[in-house]
Amino acid sequence: MTRFIFKLALVVALILIGYQYRYRLLNVILGVPLLRRFAVGRMMSFPGLRDKFMKEMF
Repeated sequence: MTRFIFKLALVVALILIGYQYRYRLLNVILGVPLLRRFAVGRMMSFPGLRDKFMKEMF
């Protein structure tokens, strides 16, 4: 039981820290060209986002 509570507290702490530093983490991730290409490719697979970006670009 205490092991479960410890794991739960650890997960919650990691989520809170990730949320607090979300933009810094995003900049680090998007700073790697391979990860940036993967992220942009995944984002463009969503029709709503793709249409919004295409309207703004052209």
